Amino acid sequence: MFKLNVNIIYGENSLAKLPEILKDYGFTYPGILCDKNVYSNSNYVREQIDQLLPHRNNLLFYDFPFEPSYQFLDKKIADIREKELDKKVDVWIGLGGGSTIDTAKGIAVLCNNDGPSINYKGFPTAINVPIPIIAIPSTTGTGSEVVYNASFIDEDTKIKMGINFNKNYPILAILDPRIPSCAPLQVLASSGCDALVHTLESFMSKETNEHVRMFAKRSYELIMANMKPLLMGEQGMDKWLNMQWAAVYAMFALSNSTSGPTGALSYYLGAHYKVSHGIAGGVFIGKVIEYNHNNGYYDLSLLYEGNNQDELNDDKKSKSVINEIKELLELANIPEELAVFGVKESDYNGFNEFARQAKAAFEFNPVPIDLNCVSKLLIK
Repeated sequence: MFKLNVNIIYGENSLAKLPEILKDYGFTYPGILCDKNVYSNSNYVREQIDQLLPHRNNLLFYDFPFEPSYQFLDKKIADIREKELDKKVDVWIGLGGGSTIDTAKGIAVLCNNDGPSINYKGFPTAINVPIPIIAIPSTTGTGSEVVYNASFIDEDTKIKMGINFNKNYPILAILDPRIPSCAPLQVLASSGCDALVHTLESFMSKETNEHVRMFAKRSYELIMANMKPLLMGEQGMDKWLNMQWAAVYAMFALSNSTSGPTGALSYYLGAHYKVSHGIAGGVFIGKVIEYNHNNGYYDLSLLYEGNNQDELNDDKKSKSVINEIKELLELANIPEELAVFGVKESDYNGFNEFARQAKAAFEFNPVPIDLNCVSKLLIK
């Protein structure tokens, strides 16, 4: 089974259609959770929100310095309940990166379910249906706008689980390239690497299939054709929109396949060293694909688009793709050494211990990895 459950409106200035969209859906009292930096730095976003919510009574900001936690979510829902927005708002709109959209999903669940957010960690089932969500991404990486999953970290245990309820799909995603185009290029570097990781891990997973690979291949093509010129300073709304679609296609692939060692290790690096998920993924993905190649895995050759297809064997095609990926990571200023993030050699055993706990993710990798020395294979 290949599952898709999403409606998408896309194109330049599509955010401006939001009042009409809400009217068509019959919503009369929207609540907006907006990334504070996006609201502050984008005149376009600010103007659209201020026109929609002139009194701002139901406008909240995502202003957490890192990925969302259950504790942060509880603070937000406490504010919402104090204002009685949980009884008034009939649709929540998440406008921002994956962290903002995930938090909006968590709010949607807690507005219709009592108690602290930690009660709903993992994959809850017997709970009330959440308030509807509209997702408007400001980045080009997570794909949170087309899935029900929402990631949250427990600040006490540093464990990342999330609130993943299968009736919490956004009812609509709006892809407006004007929104990500306003962000600094380091945001593109991080979010683009996130989409790249989703693409490559779903493509390589033992659970992949022809449909997953179709979406993953299209995502890879869009990333390589558009992320590089954008990082080099070229502009064009078509390039930004293509990157938004790359993130969507990558998540279509990932949500119908599995993550792997890169996703797992990036969670650990992020939770323990405060590294953004996209950058953390970028650190590991180059190491993982090279490790796989050096151990006889050449399926990345299927992503090769050179003119000399008949002249190269799978080994050389795969190596060419890996070099292309590494060039992109270098252009995105992704560090190769974990010392940049404060990781000491004495800390490496923590990655090994985590790998043993996250054994399932590593088992989806097409090449076996010794979990007792994952640091030696993937970190150095």
